[in-house]
Amino acid sequence: MKRPSLDFRHLENFNWVILFSTVALLLVGFVNLFSTSGGEFPGWNSFTRQLAFSGVAIVLLVGSLFFDYKLLKYVYWPLYFISIALVILVKYYGVNVNGATRWLPLFSDAFRFQPSEVMKVVTVVALSAYLSSRQSKGGLGLMDLVFPAILVGIPFYVILKQPDMGTALHIGLTVIPIFILRKVKTRVLVTIVTVTLVAFSWLFFFGGLNFLLKQKVIQSYHIQRYENFLKSDKDPNGKGWQITQAKNAIGSGQVNGRGYMAGSQQKYGFLPASETDFAFAALAEEWGFVGSVVTLALFFILIWSSLSVVGRSGDSFGSLLTVGMASLIFFQMIINVGMVTGLLPVVGIPLPFISYGGTSSLTNLMCIAVILNVGMRRYNFTEAPIEQNPEVWERPPTNQLVEEPGFSVRKLLPHDPNEPDHHPAHRLPHRKPWLKHLAPKSWVHQQQILER
Repeated sequence: MKRPSLDFRHLENFNWVILFSTVALLLVGFVNLFSTSGGEFPGWNSFTRQLAFSGVAIVLLVGSLFFDYKLLKYVYWPLYFISIALVILVKYYGVNVNGATRWLPLFSDAFRFQPSEVMKVVTVVALSAYLSSRQSKGGLGLMDLVFPAILVGIPFYVILKQPDMGTALHIGLTVIPIFILRKVKTRVLVTIVTVTLVAFSWLFFFGGLNFLLKQKVIQSYHIQRYENFLKSDKDPNGKGWQITQAKNAIGSGQVNGRGYMAGSQQKYGFLPASETDFAFAALAEEWGFVGSVVTLALFFILIWSSLSVVGRSGDSFGSLLTVGMASLIFFQMIINVGMVTGLLPVVGIPLPFISYGGTSSLTNLMCIAVILNVGMRRYNFTEAPIEQNPEVWERPPTNQLVEEPGFSVRKLLPHDPNEPDHHPAHRLPHRKPWLKHLAPKSWVHQQQILER
């Protein structure tokens, strides 16, 4: 195993769009949190805590770029079992906050750690590593999905028993794109869809929710949240208070917003959890429709740029890992915005990079670190690639743009749709990065001159 190092040639494939959109979202989150926390600085409050946690996360992000992401394939089992153990420890040593016990204290109650947030990332890593190591012709069969289902089902069940249905459902949604990318046989996919539809019919039309409630798989407040979602307008001052106030805050922002630090809904305490679950409603009140659209656009730029890394990854593990991390951020954003706008039930999922939460910020930034890492290491560099891999190189005509005549370049092998993992493993370093864009065109031009 290679020692940690950062070959600066990897920066040629560094995705700056992902970095800039992430930084922009962090700045939006800090600006919004400064307003919702009372606008006091300095002082030890949610804003300064978020700054501290984010600072640590950024340091870890930069440090992780020195490690090859393939290292995760060797350590995912210890990470998986340690994360499971930490989630279980919450039941015995957890700190209760607003009626929920999901945190472990760090040094004191002022610093808390939420293991379920880390469990989401570790589940993506474990599932990606396992599926990338399995070969299957024509897609995954039913038996191929048994162990992955157990791999996902254990953290899903443990987190659900905390109870934390929102995070458990988030894990379930996050892994779906990983299975889709890995390809599942058509008949297996039809079977899964059929079973899912039957399960939902049983839950909502044939007394399934009452059965799960009696078995204590779900809690009574889960059903109450679902009923609040359907009937929030009938009891706006009672059970539908959260959703009603969130809608009022968003609506009062109109097009341009009420102005920074001028949102009356959250300033006078009408908007609940304005720093965490309903941070998007506070943002919409102060910055209006324009600010909301800009924020959502930054999210979609981030997700779109992350998905571009999937197709450029050098191996299936990198592709699965990237799509898993991107879907984790995407579904968290969709769930939060959906519940704030009244399109989904309230499940207590924070908005990535915007809502207050130290562990959430840490895990979201580590997701970005993994995506950047995969994109950077699209190729493996060697000191003498031609001598070590002569079969993948050819010598083009002399090129004036390249300093050395007969500069060797990598062969472009035909794309094989049945072998998505097939990529030449090595290529020459670029002494001038822009030559990789200019040189191929000049080679074609010179070849045309020679043919004349």
